[in-house]
Amino acid sequence: MNILFLCHRIPYPPDKGEKIRAFHMLAHLAARHTVHLAAFVDDPADMAHAETLQRIAGGECLFVPLGKPAALARMALAFAAGRPLTTSYFAAVRLDRWIGGVLKRHAIDRVVLFSSAMAPFMMDRRDFDPARVVLDMVDVDSDKWSQYAHSAPWPKSRIYRREARTLFALERKAAGIFGATLFVSPYETATFAGLAPETRGRLHSVANGIDLSRHVPDAPYPNPFSLAETPVVLVGVMDYRPNVEGALWFADDVLPRVRARLPNARFHIVGAKPAPELLTPRRGVVVTGRVDDVRPYVAHAAVVVAPLRLARGVQNKVLEGLAMKKPVVATVPASRGLDVTPGVDLWVEDDPQRFADAVVAAATGPDRERIAANGRRRVERDYDWTRNLAALDRLLESEPRGDARMPAGAWNAAHVVKEGAE
Repeated sequence: MNILFLCHRIPYPPDKGEKIRAFHMLAHLAARHTVHLAAFVDDPADMAHAETLQRIAGGECLFVPLGKPAALARMALAFAAGRPLTTSYFAAVRLDRWIGGVLKRHAIDRVVLFSSAMAPFMMDRRDFDPARVVLDMVDVDSDKWSQYAHSAPWPKSRIYRREARTLFALERKAAGIFGATLFVSPYETATFAGLAPETRGRLHSVANGIDLSRHVPDAPYPNPFSLAETPVVLVGVMDYRPNVEGALWFADDVLPRVRARLPNARFHIVGAKPAPELLTPRRGVVVTGRVDDVRPYVAHAAVVVAPLRLARGVQNKVLEGLAMKKPVVATVPASRGLDVTPGVDLWVEDDPQRFADAVVAAATGPDRERIAANGRRRVERDYDWTRNLAALDRLLESEPRGDARMPAGAWNAAHVVKEGAE
């Protein structure tokens, strides 16, 4: 097939959650089809990877630098017009024109959109059947804004509630128009189906995977820790609000309880862009900032933690800890998107004292090696990228469902006439 793949952020390097999923989806499709790729670039350093992605995709590519001043101006206009800020941030006339050109130059069979932010580019077009569009919403992003609103002070809470409302309206419309909408887990799928029941028949779960060839438990990684400590590790991009709030909760409410029983425990916050509030010195806490490779930190951790209080989708930090055969302790929000069993594959707790007890058990208890081995077997069995993305293959190869605005047969007839004229 000829596939048009639109992504809200350049899917390389695959070094954080959304990029990991987008990259593996792109690579999977490109191994079977010709892919024409367009993506926004918010980090100028990522432009260095344009040639790599061009080789992977095989078709035309466009990478659009995302200038923050212009994006903020668009968001201000969107706010006044009652539109979601998220989608206005990712908008460009240049990209819209490129899409029109690609649709004319190539017989595009299917369009794959990564993230609801890209939905507007295909929602109101008259030159492509929306029933042939697959939207990977990944998770219910609008619900994340609703959760933010519960804990944010005014006026942020009002802005977040507005974003939740306007973004959900767009998500609902997109899921009703496009042929299929994907989510990263059955939990996310069920959540959206409950909010927009009329779209239920078009919703599908496509799980993430983990590259087991990169996450090898017994590889000779250098040890970044002192031999005198019991390292407890959290990995992630550390300016992302759920990661920041989770790290603070663990450092302030959980770690003192752990250190009361394990005085040599040290909490390592590993990841780029640490938020300023994380840099306040705390006893037993180390903030690394960006590291070249997080695997040594995970490989030599006594415990990997995912203490997120607010989370949607699948937390790759949990998958990576399980894949490295480490004892993992997570909250319910950080683990409910995964097909895992608490007490068998990992520890799951939300209360600070119970979370601390689980960390001590994971670091020193008799079940730590057994549960860690179970976790590795779980990802080997259920989180293979090729096997999980086979669901996407089946969707692309199936007859698309008709759009609510135009029956698929009527559009197909018009499409044949148009293509023949060209």
